[in-house]
Amino acid sequence: CCCCCCRPALPCPMELADLPQDWLALILSWTSPIDACRLACVSRAFAAAAASNVTWENLMPSDYRHIRSDLGCAVEKKSVWEILAQGVWLNGGGEKYKLLRRSGEICRILSVARMEIAWGNDSRFWRWEFSRSSCFGKVAHLIAVCWMEVTGEWSCSLLPGTYSVVWRLKVTNPRGGLVHFLSWKKPLKFSIAVSNGPVLEKELDLDQLPSNGFEEWFEFEVGKWEVKGKRREVKQLHINFFIKELDCSFWKGGLFLDCLTLRPSTCADKIYTEQHDKILSRVRGRTGVF
Repeated sequence: CCCCCCRPALPCPMELADLPQDWLALILSWTSPIDACRLACVSRAFAAAAASNVTWENLMPSDYRHIRSDLGCAVEKKSVWEILAQGVWLNGGGEKYKLLRRSGEICRILSVARMEIAWGNDSRFWRWEFSRSSCFGKVAHLIAVCWMEVTGEWSCSLLPGTYSVVWRLKVTNPRGGLVHFLSWKKPLKFSIAVSNGPVLEKELDLDQLPSNGFEEWFEFEVGKWEVKGKRREVKQLHINFFIKELDCSFWKGGLFLDCLTLRPSTCADKIYTEQHDKILSRVRGRTGVF
C-alpha cells in the first residue's frame, strides 16, 4: 500500500471572499441594494465590492441616465443610486420617480395637478389646496359637482415585475354636515388601461366607508398588472386612466385627490410623507363637507 506521505497534497479550498473584486461585484449586483449593504459588513473584500461602480451600475434601471441629465456624468454610481432612492422630480414637479431602498425596484407617482378635471379650474366646484401630507404639496378638493370626471394619460418606464395601481384620496364626513344635499349615492368608477395590456376597473362606494375612514388619507387599489421583460431593463408604458361618477340627478362633494401611484405589489418601503394636516372638522368647527 502507498504511504500517506506519498499522496499528492490537496489544494486549499477557496472561500467566496477570495474571489477577484470584479467577480464579487457581479455577484452582489444580482442581489438587492439592502443585501449588498448587509454583505459589505461581512469582510473587507465584500465591502470593497459593495462600493464598486460595477455593483451599483447593475443595481440601477437601464434608463437611469435619461431620468436626469446630470446622472450619466456622475463618477460614483452609488451616489447616483442614492439620488434616485431619495426621489427625483420630473415634468416640472408633477411626477416623482423613486427607487425603493430595499429591493431597488421603481415606484412612479403622478400628481393630480397633471390630470384633466372637469371644471377643475372653476373655484365654485374645485379648489387647489396646500397639504403637508401630500407628495406634491397640493391636492384637489371637490367642493360640489353633479358631473365628476378625472382623466389623464401617463407615459412612464417600469422594471419587470408585478405592480399595484393605487389612488390616494380622502373623504370628509357627509353624514355629520349641515349641508345635506351633498352625497355619494353612486360608487366612483376607476379605470386604468396600459398599452398592449389589460384594462383594470373597480368601483368604490364612498357611502360605505367606516366611520373612522373619514378625514384621513387612504389608498384605493384598482388592481395589479405584470410588466414582462429582462432583469433591470425597463419597459416604456403608455397609460390611460379615469375616475367617473356621471349621474347628474344629485350633487356630490367633499372628496380630496392627491396622486396616482404605480408601485411593486410587494413594496415594504414608505412612499408618502409622515406629516399630517390639521383635522378638517376642527378647522371648520364642525364635521361635514364644508
